[in-house]
Amino acid sequence: SYFICFIFCTMSKNFKEEEIDNFRQCFQLFAPQGFVDTPDKLCFIMRSLSMAPTIAELKRYFAKYKKDAGVVEFDDFLKIVWEHRSTENAPNEISAAFQNYDTQRLGYIDSKQLRYILTNTGEKLTDRDVDLILRELNVGSDGRVFYDNLVQMLTQPLAGRR
Repeated sequence: SYFICFIFCTMSKNFKEEEIDNFRQCFQLFAPQGFVDTPDKLCFIMRSLSMAPTIAELKRYFAKYKKDAGVVEFDDFLKIVWEHRSTENAPNEISAAFQNYDTQRLGYIDSKQLRYILTNTGEKLTDRDVDLILRELNVGSDGRVFYDNLVQMLTQPLAGRR
């Protein structure tokens, strides 16, 4: 229909076609009926797409974009993703998290401390994964990991890495 074409054309200005396909596949996988009916389901889909909305954000998005039937359909999901991406600032959030460990505000943390954080919290990495990260960051014998460099490495698009 004209409306679907309009939504797609509008969203295609905001997203690459591959991104929309990826969003659609994920949405259809977790919402095979074509909609989500709770903020929890919206959360699951967004986190599956590597976004990190807060509970308050999810509730606000759901209330703002739900249809009269109380559901969020794919076209509205794209609007939510666009809004969330426009406000989410992953580099600053990651940097702020590392600053919590840098109590003297020196701009770095010790590689042993980073290893502990990465292997024991959140999505735990293996020691081998951490070794690869430290090698890519060229951590010297002093063991200092400048977290701005780490944040830059973590938030750089994969296509830009060599």
